[in-house]
Amino acid sequence: MKKIAFVTACKGRLHHLRVTLPLMVGAGIEEIVVVDYACPDGTGDWVIQNYPSVKLIRVDDDPGFCLSRARNIGAKAVEANWICFIDADIRINPDWRDWLVENLSPGYFYRAAKISGFRDVETWGTFLCQKSAFDLVGGYDEAFRGWGGEDDDLYSRLLVIAQQAESAYPSCFVSPISHDNIERTKFHKIKSKELQLEVNRHYQRAKGFFFNLLGVQLPLAIRQSLMMQIETEFQNAARESPSTPAPRLRPRMSISLQDLPGKGSVVLEMGYRRRYLICGPREFWIRCR
Repeated sequence: MKKIAFVTACKGRLHHLRVTLPLMVGAGIEEIVVVDYACPDGTGDWVIQNYPSVKLIRVDDDPGFCLSRARNIGAKAVEANWICFIDADIRINPDWRDWLVENLSPGYFYRAAKISGFRDVETWGTFLCQKSAFDLVGGYDEAFRGWGGEDDDLYSRLLVIAQQAESAYPSCFVSPISHDNIERTKFHKIKSKELQLEVNRHYQRAKGFFFNLLGVQLPLAIRQSLMMQIETEFQNAARESPSTPAPRLRPRMSISLQDLPGKGSVVLEMGYRRRYLICGPREFWIRCR
C-alpha cells in the first residue's frame, strides 16, 4: 500500500511554518515529521501545542544549520514507503495528496515540473522518492552545510546509484513564500550564495572524480575534510581578490586527504588552466597523486 510522509526542518522559520504546516495537516497527509533544529523561535513547543499528531524531533547539538543532517534525521523517523522532503516555506495545494496517491510509481523520484521550460529555484528541493531508494544511496550528504547543492547531489546519486528515473509532479501543487537571502544564509558561515555555489560545484566534481576512481562513495569524515579544504581555498581567494565575482574566482587547489579506501593518503589537485598554455579558454582539470 502506498503511504506518504512529509519531512520538513525548521531553524528560524517558525513564521513560515505557521503558514505551511496547517496546510499539510489539512490536506490529510498521514505522516508528518518536523525537525526542530535548535530553532530559536520555539518551533518544537509550538508544534506540540497545536499539532500533537505531527512527529516532532528536536536537535539541540548544533549552533549552525545542516539541512542535510536535519532531513536525514527526519527520514529515520519515517514509517511510510514514500518521503516528501519539503522546506518550511513551501505551501501545498490540498489536492496534492490525492495526485500523489494516484500517480507515484516505483522506480521514479519526483520534482516540481518546469514552468515555461524553467524550474522554480524556490521549490528546487521539494521532491519525493521511495524511502528504500533514499536509504540505498545513503540519504543526503551531510558534508554540505552551507546554502544549496545538497539536493542536486542527492538527485544525481538517485539516478546513478539507485537507478531511479526522474519524473515530475504538477508545479501548481506547491508555492513558495518568497523571502530574501539573509534568511537563507542566516545560520551559515558563508553568507554569499554565489560563493557557496562555487564551493559546492568543486566539491561535487571532486566527489564524482573519486567515485569514478574508487567505485564507492567516500566515508563522511573524508567528505567533510574535502569540503572544508575546498571552502578554505575559496574563502582565501575571495579575500585576496575582493572585487572578483565568486563565479570568476579560479583558485588552483592542492588538497590532502587521508585514509582513502584502497588508496591511503593522496593529494587532489584541481582548478582551471588555459587550453593552450597561455591562450584559449580556461578549462577545469582534476587529478590525484
